[in-house]
Amino acid sequence: MLAARGVTLLELLLVLAVLGILSAAALPAYQGHVQRSQRAQAIALLQENAVFLEEFYHRHGSYKLTPTSWPALPAPASPPDGMARYRLIFGSVPRNTDDGYYVLRAIRLQVADETEVISLTQTGIMKLCLGRDGVERCELVH
Repeated sequence: MLAARGVTLLELLLVLAVLGILSAAALPAYQGHVQRSQRAQAIALLQENAVFLEEFYHRHGSYKLTPTSWPALPAPASPPDGMARYRLIFGSVPRNTDDGYYVLRAIRLQVADETEVISLTQTGIMKLCLGRDGVERCELVH
């Protein structure tokens, strides 16, 4: 007759240690994937807002309602439902006063010591700017 064998405390601790190491290695990769996914959704909504503005321009001859006001964006937050990760707004740049020009921005919310802004102009130029510790790094988005 065989004796009943259970899991020893040492085996359990070894399994927990291995799981801890694997989790610690996988967590940053998972967080990076989630952030890239959220950024891609914000970019898609920026482009959706740009299409809305182009249609608005063709109907009204301007991107603006009046010289000092813009139409309401169809997608002012990303994601559109649930907790917003990005706020989509008209950028505050001097050229935004021109009737034939706009800059849309997606600003990442709830980031303590970092800034992230994705901007899109009426010419289709999209740029991602990341800031940390007073240093900003920008790159074109394709």
